[in-house]
Amino acid sequence: MIELDYTKDSELFNKTADKWAEKIGNGKEGVQNTQMRKFYDQVLSLQQKAAKMSEEEFQSDLLPFVKMLNSKVAYASTRSSGGGKIVNQEFVDMMRSCINQVSTKKDLQTFKLFFEAVIGFHKGREK
Repeated sequence: MIELDYTKDSELFNKTADKWAEKIGNGKEGVQNTQMRKFYDQVLSLQQKAAKMSEEEFQSDLLPFVKMLNSKVAYASTRSSGGGKIVNQEFVDMMRSCINQVSTKKDLQTFKLFFEAVIGFHKGREK
């Protein structure tokens, strides 16, 4: 499980993100950058909307849509392309762990930053 709190894990955006990028992998057994980017764009969009809201508005109007990402990840895990799944179980585990910890605007911001770091390390592993 990921501890989405950089005050408790000072390496959240570095070693922890790198470890998850490695777990997720690339190629046929891993997750393609396009799929990572698709989910990141959704998280980014939600975070940008949250930035314009009060905490109360976030709780009532946006948090349910953050939690809905779990269903989108679950659906993606059932789909295949090019002979392999479009997302693997490690990606599903990472996303669920992060999504389930989001309960405030700050949590969503931390999730976005962590996901951004994972994408950077993931892209750096391409061959």
